[in-house]
Amino acid sequence: MSAYRSVLKNPLDTADIVRDGDFATIDNQTRRLYGMRTVQLAAVIVLVTVFAPAQSNQSETHEGNLYALALKTSVLQMEKEYGRIDDTVLGERTRTDYRHMIVEEDPFTTKGLPTEFENHFVEYLDSQALVERYKKSGKSYAVLVIQPMHNEGKTLKIAVVVYWVSYKKGHLQLGLSDWSNVEFHYDCDKQQFIVSSVKLGGI
Repeated sequence: MSAYRSVLKNPLDTADIVRDGDFATIDNQTRRLYGMRTVQLAAVIVLVTVFAPAQSNQSETHEGNLYALALKTSVLQMEKEYGRIDDTVLGERTRTDYRHMIVEEDPFTTKGLPTEFENHFVEYLDSQALVERYKKSGKSYAVLVIQPMHNEGKTLKIAVVVYWVSYKKGHLQLGLSDWSNVEFHYDCDKQQFIVSSVKLGGI
């Protein structure tokens, strides 16, 4: 259930992220596939600033951090739905351990996120660390990539995407596998955003 990018081929076959140094590009066809839209950073900052008081009151437990909530909710739902599936593909991949997940480090979406929750552990790795991990095992493994939040009307959405990591011809390659779309709405009584739905998808 993954698709790898091949340069200048059919866009339907280009569903991964290709990285060259610190560069990352996501295929537009893939964005449409699971309903993600790029949001201007300024808009996100405004949203976070407006509701900062509600989030800061819960900073120690990360419950007010929407990225932390999206990560936690996604991992728990994926474990529930996929935890018993053997995704090793005849030993070519490392089986996904939802109790110990790898997340691609990002200065915006992963800063300050928890390293553990409910007996689940999270490791944040940058591009170089992802490559080194692959070289040690020689097998592809799953990594979560947290996309920037965007809004649709009064609903905020964050996609947590699963990619298969590999390293070929000197380049880190991420093959799209599946994803979780987490939706939030603002609860006026609680004065905070709460999770309203979690939708899993895959190719």
